[in-house]
Amino acid sequence: SIILLSGIFISLISNNMFICWIGLEINMFGVIPFLTSNNSENSTFFDSNNEINVSFFYFFVQVIGSLFFGWGAILGGWYAISIIGLMIKMGIAPFFWWVPSVIPRLNWLSIGLLSTLQKAPGLFLFRLMFDISLDICILFSLVGFFIASIGINFSYNNIKNLVSWSSISNMSILFLLIVLNGKLGSIYYLFYSILVLSLCFSLQSSEVNLISSSFVGGNNIKNIVSLNSLLLVFTGLPPFISFLLKVYFLSGYFLNDSCQMLIEIDFNGNEVGFFYLLGSYLNGWNIVLVYIILIVIQSIGYVKAFININTSSSSSPLNSIRLNNKDKLIFTIFLILYFSSIMVIWL
Repeated sequence: SIILLSGIFISLISNNMFICWIGLEINMFGVIPFLTSNNSENSTFFDSNNEINVSFFYFFVQVIGSLFFGWGAILGGWYAISIIGLMIKMGIAPFFWWVPSVIPRLNWLSIGLLSTLQKAPGLFLFRLMFDISLDICILFSLVGFFIASIGINFSYNNIKNLVSWSSISNMSILFLLIVLNGKLGSIYYLFYSILVLSLCFSLQSSEVNLISSSFVGGNNIKNIVSLNSLLLVFTGLPPFISFLLKVYFLSGYFLNDSCQMLIEIDFNGNEVGFFYLLGSYLNGWNIVLVYIILIVIQSIGYVKAFININTSSSSSPLNSIRLNNKDKLIFTIFLILYFSSIMVIWL
């Protein structure tokens, strides 16, 4: 833990890219021991669920990212290569392929550290070192957000898979938000870290993974209540705290777009420029609308997980209400429409 924190500290206090890179690598070596801390004595290296095997895979991915990052730094001015390396290390779209393969095979403590503290130095580097095109940031962010929305909706029966796709989704938001507005990005990262660590610490003792297999025939009220509460928070629906995260994200986009528009209008001072910039501004609204739709789609996946918990557990109070498949479908559609309308109205 000292190595992990020292790597974060070195990256945060330095303004030199090389020193920040050293802090990033120290942070990576600090995370690896946590990935192997709970390895079973009966497992073998070639077991796909073996955490030692997963840690080697994670180390291999991080080495590839480091090679790209160092190569770009040595060449000088080749920031695109360094950015690709950093995106690989952090699991940002389109280089997130390793995240769904690693996170489901880890214990909850490792998942919490990998999803939060391990990201801090990389986010700081993005904000401090790189001048990235906003259009490229939006493209990568939308790609990651879209694919994560699909993954969340297909992972509603596996909590670790749900968290892995949620991590990709939130990193897509953070990647764009850090570039747009560093302060709002820091606030988003802080609250997201608190939320993920709360989920991971609450499930660490029980090692819950599959929702249906963990609760069918069980009477663990504590796990059921914890999962229900945390999944509702994860949905991003008002009045939960993750809704405020989405508001921070969208407001960060609005503030950047609005300020840029006003500055350019002030300098141009002509009607043609005004209508051109107005069209660009409305196009920004269309992009935000796409994000809102994807947020609603992600919320559907979380609501499906919430319903799955409460219909698969014998100790759940909702299970006393006998619903056939048609009734469950109608109930699900009602929840989706209700919560989606609330989100659109609030936004």
